Amino acid sequence: MKNVNHKYPPTKTIAVDVDGTLHTKGILNARVVEFCKAQKANGLILMLWSARGKEYAQAAAEKFEVAHLFDDIVSKPGFVLDDQGWNWIKYTHVIRSLNETPNA
Repeated sequence: MKNVNHKYPPTKTIAVDVDGTLHTKGILNARVVEFCKAQKANGLILMLWSARGKEYAQAAAEKFEVAHLFDDIVSKPGFVLDDQGWNWIKYTHVIRSLNETPNA
């Protein structure tokens, strides 16, 4: 992961999406699970989230027996109340490859 010069460094939290990331069409993505295990072992906080809601994310975590990997299971926000508007996103980094190692 390239080091992005921001006002604040990225937090040690990785938000993992359910559909298309944790699983695709009901098939667990083992590479994502291994990535999550490695990041958790490196001290990062893992958060599972879904636009379909917290209950959906929780059900997926339980179905695939990976709930223990996640520190938080939440819904993606429907609304954001932030003095920076959407500018808060500049303090995040999208992991585009499971070969990246977050350096939070």
